[in-house]
Amino acid sequence: MARYSERDTSKIYQAADAFRANCLLKDGSLSLGDASIWRPDLLERLHKAFVTNLDTGDRSFIVKLKDQIGQAGEDVIRLAAEILSVYFLFPSSVGGARKRQVVNEVLSWGGGSLPEDHLFSSAFATGIGSGGQGYNTRRPFEIAFLIELAIAWKKLPQDRQAEVAADAWLFQEIVDSIEDAESKQLRHMLLHLMFPEHFERIASGNHKRRVIKAFSGLAAAESEDDDRVILAIRHALEKLLPNQKLDFYWSPLVEAWYDDSEGESEGAPLEIIQHKKQIVLYGPPGTGKTFRAKKLAERVIRSAALSQMGPARYFQSQPALEAAIRDNVHRLQLHPAYSYEDFIRALHISTDGSTEYRAGYLPKLIKDIDRKPRAERLPHILILDEMNRTDLSRMLGECFSLLEDRNQTIELPARNGDDSAMTLRIPDDLFVIGTMNLIDQSIEQIDFALRRRFLWLLCPFDAEALIGAAEAKWRDLKSDLDWSRVEPDFRKLAAAAKSLNKEIHDSTLLGAQYEIGHTYLLDVVVFLRNFLGSRPTRKQNYLWNKKGDPLEPVLQVWNLSLRPLLEQYLAGLDATARNTELDRLSKVFLKPPVVE
Repeated sequence: MARYSERDTSKIYQAADAFRANCLLKDGSLSLGDASIWRPDLLERLHKAFVTNLDTGDRSFIVKLKDQIGQAGEDVIRLAAEILSVYFLFPSSVGGARKRQVVNEVLSWGGGSLPEDHLFSSAFATGIGSGGQGYNTRRPFEIAFLIELAIAWKKLPQDRQAEVAADAWLFQEIVDSIEDAESKQLRHMLLHLMFPEHFERIASGNHKRRVIKAFSGLAAAESEDDDRVILAIRHALEKLLPNQKLDFYWSPLVEAWYDDSEGESEGAPLEIIQHKKQIVLYGPPGTGKTFRAKKLAERVIRSAALSQMGPARYFQSQPALEAAIRDNVHRLQLHPAYSYEDFIRALHISTDGSTEYRAGYLPKLIKDIDRKPRAERLPHILILDEMNRTDLSRMLGECFSLLEDRNQTIELPARNGDDSAMTLRIPDDLFVIGTMNLIDQSIEQIDFALRRRFLWLLCPFDAEALIGAAEAKWRDLKSDLDWSRVEPDFRKLAAAAKSLNKEIHDSTLLGAQYEIGHTYLLDVVVFLRNFLGSRPTRKQNYLWNKKGDPLEPVLQVWNLSLRPLLEQYLAGLDATARNTELDRLSKVFLKPPVVE
């Protein structure tokens, strides 16, 4: 069974069943009782208005949609709203209030609305899994896919429709018959919604492939179909971990495969560092690079443990794994005074007055690592935090070439008085993760020889990371106000920050390296709690009022966090130019935000 989630999702599955019964097996409606809305002719009209004239311009989705279908008639508008309702059923990355708002706005073009007590209104309150930012940005393509699937479905004979609607694998065949289905997240969402006993709540083909890679030892590759392989993996895990609710996004499974530091368009950092052995996470300040480095270090260790131990021993060894994660991750905070003498070796005066070379941080670390035989140990990870604050090329010294020539031993130049020489070797299971703030030093200022020894992964502002961190902080404060009530306003904050960062990126006075990281915005959580008081009575409008004007918590985060930071970035300008730019940026951040 894959019908598990962090929250009560029963209404979502009921809504999915209603979609099957009323819209697929009939030409009915999700919200108008006996009305006939999901008819082939209306689907074709919607396809002609929306899909054949797909608008990929910069305007908001709602504005473009109204231009496309606003004059197409009440039935087509109702059908478009119901298509949107199905599109919104699965994702938890869009708040329930926002889902209802979008659907109701479309319905209003035809004079309708979605009652608050309607099944879909209740289903919108939660979600099953995150679609990520990409699900929103690719909304027109995902909806076009659903329209084309519905048209293909309606061409099936009725008896065939009934047969397919009752069989998970036949239904999968129909879904996958639509061109480019595999690239659509809605493909994976629909499969789970209709057949949760057969398909996991995983909305990403990439995630499914990583699950298979991580747990490949549990199921023989008897099929080329990823979903069938994952189902076999689930059955094996249920035998291995009996009497336990299993979800691939929950512990203890999630730690074995999921890399939550990955970006929208980048390869997974885990796969990158396993290939190269060293990686740099770079970007503006406040984007959680150190946090991501720690999480990535944990993934490296867990991935190796799963590979070495096999799934059965891996799950039985969780306490030992936790200890290895504590002991095998080494974090070094770099600064301008940190040098080669600290990191590799330095010349010291011995007790007899002679001089001798003594090992620095890295050789001592490697000596400690080698106390355990290679075959019996898990990887070690060295995090070089803020690596660009020191002269990195000088600090690394002879280590420079050894980053590529792992397990090769070199002799360090110059000898002690007794003619003894120091040697250096970097083992192949010592991984290096660097972090780098772009405002301290650009990548272009790092010499090419050093740059090619690392792979570089950009860590930009992340709206979903902001929402996730804000939710965790809000729950830690134990407010009487449930997170679901304030989440829509935090999504507006994320939209405002995204607009601000676009202006900073395009600014001739600033640039991409000065974009605002999401951690600078988290103080708004405490500001909001204080603004609401110990017994909050507001039912809406927590960060912006009805007119879209910012309320006190947003003004505080601008005045106390963002503006002082930007003032520091603009300190080299004359007062007039600085204030003009700050006023321009404040208007961008504090204007009514638009959430897609």
